[in-house]
Amino acid sequence: MEPRRPPHDYLPIAVLTTVCCFWPTGIIAIIKAVQVRTAVARGDMVSAEIASREARNFSFISLAVGIASIVLCTILTVVVIIASQHHDDDWEP
Repeated sequence: MEPRRPPHDYLPIAVLTTVCCFWPTGIIAIIKAVQVRTAVARGDMVSAEIASREARNFSFISLAVGIASIVLCTILTVVVIIASQHHDDDWEP
């Protein structure tokens, strides 16, 4: 039998999504990524695989929440700008 390749830890994307997107789930992703490395170091590949999937999932959740919040803030900003431009025209004495 050939040795199994250790699972990916997703630490870089976990750190990136923590800093740039949504930090609450990003911190959990970092913790899970560190758990992957710890499990691989002690030879527990089953725990490493589980932690790897969780790190990936929490990283992608952070990314999705970050992108959604940027899109919503952009839409809200555009709506407020448009509303403020039309607000002055509607209330002339």
